[in-house]
Amino acid sequence: MCQDPARLAARLDRPAGPDAAHALRRYTAALLNQIHARHRGEEGFLWPLLAATAGSAVDLAPLADDWQAVDAAAALVRQALAGPLAGLRLPVNSLAGLLDAHLTGAGQHVFPALRRYLPAGAYRWGEWRILQNASAADRRFAAPWLAGYARPGELPRLPAGDGWRARVRLAATRPGYARLERRAFGPGRTQTQHHQEER
Repeated sequence: MCQDPARLAARLDRPAGPDAAHALRRYTAALLNQIHARHRGEEGFLWPLLAATAGSAVDLAPLADDWQAVDAAAALVRQALAGPLAGLRLPVNSLAGLLDAHLTGAGQHVFPALRRYLPAGAYRWGEWRILQNASAADRRFAAPWLAGYARPGELPRLPAGDGWRARVRLAATRPGYARLERRAFGPGRTQTQHHQEER
């Protein structure tokens, strides 16, 4: 969620033909859907679980404020999708900065509380619920997108790679995602190829 807006911003600095522009719009819209799903999932599942186990030991109010700012920035990106591709640069850069700040704050305050107070099974249930509440189209994007960013050993612990159904979904969705990514970002090394090489 943090790396992709920055990657989009860098891509928008290069010219894009009609096919690449269409793919960039599709990819950006799918990414915005993932960001929105994460927001709804955190507020609907993860944060209530954490509040129930951690009580007053963690303050989740700053995260809600962060998400309001992220939502507003994402709405501007969504509006810009209807116009020329160059109009995406500023709102995508703004979104990238807000997501970076949000995840930095969460990393300092909330992630340690998650590790301390939330049992692993409860966290996995929250992540699974987030994935299950997504539309079929969003799940088709999410599985290979998450897998592309997973570090060695992480994929089996992600909802996108856990269990035979998830592995079948991942195998079925990887080719279409790879085509979209290649069309959007060019024939150079995409994030999926980069992370597979790192493994």
